Amino acid sequence: MSTKTLTPVKVPAERVGLNLTNQFWIWLGLFVCIGIPFGFLVILNQGRFGESLAVSWFMLGGSIVSYVVTSVLLERTLRYPARGSSLVSIPLSLLPLLILIAILALGRIYYSRPYLICFGSLTVIWMFVWYQVQRRPSVRALAVIPLGELELLDSIKNIRFIRLRKPVLPQGNLDGVVVDMHAELSGEWIKFLADLVMQQKRIYHVASLVESMAGLVSLKHVAALHLDNLRPSPWFNPLKRGMDLLIAATALILLFPVGLAVAALIRLESKGPVIYRQERVGFEGSTFTLLKFRSMRSDAEASGAQFTTENDPRITRMGRFIRKTRLDELPQLWNILVGEMSLVGPRPERPKFVKEYAESIPHYDLRHTVRPGLTGWAQIETGYSSDLDGTIRKVERDFYYIKYRSIALDSFIIYRTMRTVVFGSGAR
Repeated sequence: MSTKTLTPVKVPAERVGLNLTNQFWIWLGLFVCIGIPFGFLVILNQGRFGESLAVSWFMLGGSIVSYVVTSVLLERTLRYPARGSSLVSIPLSLLPLLILIAILALGRIYYSRPYLICFGSLTVIWMFVWYQVQRRPSVRALAVIPLGELELLDSIKNIRFIRLRKPVLPQGNLDGVVVDMHAELSGEWIKFLADLVMQQKRIYHVASLVESMAGLVSLKHVAALHLDNLRPSPWFNPLKRGMDLLIAATALILLFPVGLAVAALIRLESKGPVIYRQERVGFEGSTFTLLKFRSMRSDAEASGAQFTTENDPRITRMGRFIRKTRLDELPQLWNILVGEMSLVGPRPERPKFVKEYAESIPHYDLRHTVRPGLTGWAQIETGYSSDLDGTIRKVERDFYYIKYRSIALDSFIIYRTMRTVVFGSGAR
């Protein structure tokens, strides 16, 4: 029987495993989280509604913006694989609120402590419950057309895949059909898919499914990316740079005593410079000097550049502690301030390794289309990589970040990184 290349069919817009935002509950939450605290404010002003509104209009407007930003951040976070427990909703709810409080306080604008406490508490509780309900996966079982490159489905662990033997859906509850859109399909299978589209059944391309559920862009599908689609919205880069400057400057000031203590302990344990300087490849392939607290013996690379392994014998006792807690990365806040790095992005590599990877990993140089980061999607999703296979896994996750980068994704990665720093667990 003759075969044809399948023309991609229109796939439902929503992402796999996600419920659409329940607009009713979002608007109801806005009324509850702002209406109730404002009612208390009116009572405190002895029922004078007009006077209460006149003096607190900026605070109320800021509260609405804070609530909307929180709901958008959490809705975007629901799209990401490995989104974790509902506890992520707490810091993402508090962040816009803290920014609002800072603006009110620094601008000497009227605000009511009881109102802000009540608004903040209700928002955190409401968003926690809403996020807990929304994060439940809606896709549990998918039928698979057994043609094309399907091995990537093995990276998805929380969906049951049923391989079809003929173009007929089996009995039972199925949430859709998976197909490799680039596979050679017979007319029989193409008609089967066309019938599914007419029946408004969900059809998922293997590559899109893997991206949504496993958080990676396979090297096999990178060539199909349109470079124009990798460009973020026009306001993303300025906003990201502003966030980098604000957080890096604040962290440098607050963590300066910690940095001094780390430097002293490093010097006490072993001789040599406290700060380790190393040439790395950054944005658009340019090189820069990356700064780190030294975590290895001073003669660790006497025989040349080497991969760092998880239990590397060159790492000192103090080095193990600061690497586990990510304190060795503190000096890179300076790299961020001067624009050589960002808070979030692919980790920068040494020129020697970049040259090797570019020769063995397809499209490796795409990593240099964004600024390298202090932390990144690959760092929170995978551990150490000391071989080519491990590096490929990291690169596929770097491509995921490049394709889907946004302020919401950056915020989620920063949250996951902070959890690693505080609890000393997680990938790096």
